Amino acid sequence: MPSRRKLPETKSPIRSPASARSGPAHRTGMNRRSPAPIDAITKRWRRDVRPRAVRSAVSATASLRWSSSLMEVLFEELYVDDGLEELLGKPPTELRLRQYPQAVAAALILRHSWRADDLACILERLGMTNGRKSTSALVARRQKRHGSE
Repeated sequence: MPSRRKLPETKSPIRSPASARSGPAHRTGMNRRSPAPIDAITKRWRRDVRPRAVRSAVSATASLRWSSSLMEVLFEELYVDDGLEELLGKPPTELRLRQYPQAVAAALILRHSWRADDLACILERLGMTNGRKSTSALVARRQKRHGSE
């Protein structure tokens, strides 16, 4: 199983990951550092309810097909901003099914483009380097020559 990677330090201006987290603190405005009863409830949820709920939800995904609503949720979870629409030339909701792979790749590239090393890593993981110097390597070289921007 791949290890979890640290999130980039700079986030999309639309919203920060803390505001996008699901859970009781996000939905009800409660402080995440509340007293122990919330921790006990959360532990019980994770231990007793979550495994069944996740299995049930995943089972229901068997009938899912690519759709604009699925793409919209994916882009929202990746914190994609209006840059995706600019890159693709149209809003994600207007994409054809055959354009979804490009849109997903573009969203991943945007999500990981805040640092040159992170961009290089996602390009490699997507198989887009093909032995050539990646875009991020060129960007890093340019930044070195002209100083940090």
